[in-house]
Amino acid sequence: MRFSRFVLLAGAIAGLNILVIQAVPKLITGQEAMSQEKMQAQMMKYGTPGKPHELFKKLAGEWDVEVTATPPMPGAQPQKSKGTMKSELIFGGRYLKSDFDGMMGNESSKGLQINGYDLFKNVYSTFWIDSWSTSFLILTGRLDASGKVLTQTGQSPNAMTDGKTMDRIRAVTTLLDEGKYKFELFMTMGTGPEMKTLELIYTRKM
Repeated sequence: MRFSRFVLLAGAIAGLNILVIQAVPKLITGQEAMSQEKMQAQMMKYGTPGKPHELFKKLAGEWDVEVTATPPMPGAQPQKSKGTMKSELIFGGRYLKSDFDGMMGNESSKGLQINGYDLFKNVYSTFWIDSWSTSFLILTGRLDASGKVLTQTGQSPNAMTDGKTMDRIRAVTTLLDEGKYKFELFMTMGTGPEMKTLELIYTRKM
């Protein structure tokens, strides 16, 4: 009797195991499909330009630039010059690529800038390289409630210490009247005071 019950129980367990084994591939396939769908949805969420990227449309175009550069040292006098900037949306409006050509003080200069908005970190990022440096400048920050003032911060190697110390950078981009905006760069060296070293006034070419 006990043996019969054992046989019946073993048979029931074996039958249940077979059903589970048959169901596992379908379950795994369903999970994989759900994972792929979620992955695609997440990639679309973080890969599609959103409202923050609308700022780049306002900055796209060709600009005349008035440059005021002040060396970061006591008593230094501002040096004025002119330049041009050509900015265009790239990769479906995900980034703004800008090429600067002009003078920085008394020196000819060229610069390349990429602006983006990181949907993971919810910050605006700026990448800058130019013809008078071998280091990259990367700035990150946020737009204020008015949608007209972008404040970003970053660091730049101090040449006087062979890059062993970093200068703190604060950059402020302000949308002015239609077809005009201003860029200001402030630098803090060591424990010294913050100094305004650069101001660019952009006027859209007609």
